This record gives sequence, C-alpha cells and structure tokens, in this order.
Amino acid sequence: MVLLVLYVKAELENVASITFPRNLQWCFDVKDAQSDETKEGVFLCAEDVAEVDGSKGDANFAMRFPDCKKQCTITFDEVKKLCRDTITAEDSGEFVPIMGFDCRGLEITKWQPTDGYVVKSTGGTVWEDVDLGADPDGWYEYCDKCGESVSIQELTFEFRTHKAK
Repeated sequence: MVLLVLYVKAELENVASITFPRNLQWCFDVKDAQSDETKEGVFLCAEDVAEVDGSKGDANFAMRFPDCKKQCTITFDEVKKLCRDTITAEDSGEFVPIMGFDCRGLEITKWQPTDGYVVKSTGGTVWEDVDLGADPDGWYEYCDKCGESVSIQELTFEFRTHKAK
C-alpha cells in the first residue's frame, strides 16, 4: 500500500480561498506499479464506490491494466490533521496538503486540474465550477465587489508519500 498525498501550490491575487468540493471529479494519469504501462485522464470521485474483486472491501476507483491480471484500486483518504479541502490567501506560494490517495497496484503520476473548484475573492464574490486547467497561464476574473482583478497563477503540484503513525 502506498498513501500518496497531493500537495498544491498557487500564487493567489485577491483570492480568499480555493475549495476542493467533496464531489469533485479528480483527473489523474496513473501507472501500473509492476510495469511501465500508463493510462492518462483517469477520472475518480470520493463519492464513488467500486467493488474490489475477491474482497469484501471496496474502493473509490478500480481498474485493470490490459496486461495485468490483478485489479488496481485507489481509495480517498482525508489524512486527519494533515489534509484540508481549502487553500486560503495565507497559503499563496506554499504547498498545501489537499487529499490522500491509498493506491494499490498503481501509482498516480500526474494531477490534471479540470473544473468543479469553488473560488472566493477577497471581496466576497464566489465563482463555482471553476476550471483550473483551462488556461496554462492561470485563471483570471474581475471582482465587481472590490473592483480588483482576481487570479490564480503558477498552479503546481507534487505527490508526497505519507507514512501513517
């Protein structure tokens, strides 16, 4: 079992928060842990439940690579006292642990931000279903309430292995 934690960093201008909703459709590239086989653009959600072959348990995502007999799974893990669902203005330019993923038989290699995020400006304007991956240069808006431009730039991520205590 490998527990990977997704850390996200962004430069925020007049953004009070970016929220990662529970029903967010995450998009990842994954790699078979036993070979070089990969699959890009895999979508999964914390609210989905998939049966695990030969087990009484379940996961949030299950798949098989074509040349692999064993089923691979991913289960969301909120990693209490570490992960949180919101990046705030105070976090600008810092990596923030967002979500943990219990990976069995595969590795997550890349996060591809899509739509579904909620952004709130320092002026109080809220944008829902924001697509953070639409423009590689960032996300830009204008807040009428504060009369300022609002942006999320230099969105980057990294996965870190987490060891449970």
